[in-house]
Amino acid sequence: MKCIQGLLIAGIMTAGVLTAGVAVAQDPLAVIDARKTELKKAGGAMKAIGGFLKDGTGTVADVQTNAATIDAVAKAFPGWWPTGTAVGVGKSEAKPGIWENADDFKAKTVAFQTASADLVKAAAGGDKAAIGAAMGKVGGTCKTCHETYRE
Repeated sequence: MKCIQGLLIAGIMTAGVLTAGVAVAQDPLAVIDARKTELKKAGGAMKAIGGFLKDGTGTVADVQTNAATIDAVAKAFPGWWPTGTAVGVGKSEAKPGIWENADDFKAKTVAFQTASADLVKAAAGGDKAAIGAAMGKVGGTCKTCHETYRE
């Protein structure tokens, strides 16, 4: 019985934390800061993989870790763009086109997610050429989105 009570208390505490997280996520400045932090993680991971590809720095295991970081960012990406977080709010660089062309932005998001998942698969195989090809696709999705939706 104590175990069930402990699980119930843990569940209630988790729900409270999640509720608090939702409240914070509704603050546009907090959303912008969080997405910038996460996107910088992806950028750092891309830079590290680039170093492996160009200079041979790091290991395949490092590439796998960095690919997983990029993939995690890609999976979380759709939740970072609530209305009210465009240019003019805090340090946002998000153009209003994100919300005006939601279907296109969603398609670009899906392309990023697909390319990131493919990078994870390539990294798992350890083949440098395959990693490079997959990395090029990830970079291409970033560039396409930035050109259209980032100031």
